[in-house]
Amino acid sequence: MDLAVWFRDRRWVALLELIDGLPSASRLNEAISNDPDLAEAIASQPEPTEPWSPRISDYNLTNVILIQMLDGIKTLQQTQIAAAGGKPGHVKPFPTPRTAIDRFREAQEQEFIADMAGLLGFGPGDY
Repeated sequence: MDLAVWFRDRRWVALLELIDGLPSASRLNEAISNDPDLAEAIASQPEPTEPWSPRISDYNLTNVILIQMLDGIKTLQQTQIAAAGGKPGHVKPFPTPRTAIDRFREAQEQEFIADMAGLLGFGPGDY
């Protein structure tokens, strides 16, 4: 593949798809992250409403195993604190990819909760 040919032929979509497929640890992403104008534009954006989670395309079996190990270590730390007589705090598990399926299931669950609360006489602001 010759990128100069793609540029000359004005294959912008193909170039953008190629750039989007680069790993997060690429020199291009490093240059983008260190661009002062882009940094200002990104910093001025509102905070995301959903918590961060990894992309599905960056999530593989190795990631699953590493996350399970990390969460297991956190659990062992909590167990040690409790065994020593301390009060362990709440430890959140490492985030996993969130998909449209997850968001749909959460919306269904919220709808079910609202319906059940309505059957018990509660209004939308009561739960």
